[in-house]
Amino acid sequence: MKKALIVTTILFACCASMMAQQAKIGYYSTQAVLAADAEYQAAVKAVAKSRQQVTAELEAAQKEFTEKYELFLEQQTMLDAAIKEKRQAELQGLLERNEQFKRDAQQRLKTAEDEALAPAMKRISDAVQRVVGAGEYLIIIDTDSKACPYINPAYSEDITSKLK
Repeated sequence: MKKALIVTTILFACCASMMAQQAKIGYYSTQAVLAADAEYQAAVKAVAKSRQQVTAELEAAQKEFTEKYELFLEQQTMLDAAIKEKRQAELQGLLERNEQFKRDAQQRLKTAEDEALAPAMKRISDAVQRVVGAGEYLIIIDTDSKACPYINPAYSEDITSKLK
């Protein structure tokens, strides 16, 4: 609530100043700029490929566990207590390793996604600064943030293509 009030106050002050100066509001879509960023798209494809490999490995591990567990269930009544206990421990260890692999893989994929996004966001930020440096705009808004549901086209300009 407090953040929305601050944003509204800033936008109101900017709009009042803009009307006095006849300056424009620039707006863009981060997602549209990212879609046109070849380096980012290549990184996203690499992460997607890694995600597919991890998914395949998790499915194979789950299949292995299921097969071993079903075999254990079939044989458990015929097994000596020590062997039964050993197999249960093996199954538990396998289950725990699979869960740990899943957690580690998810963390690595999240890190890879973050690392892919960081340089692209830096390029966007740099491009915004260059546009701002030209002095045409009083304020630049990322429409993907949903902070400003309406922007009057008479006082604003879509700068997405400039950022691309």
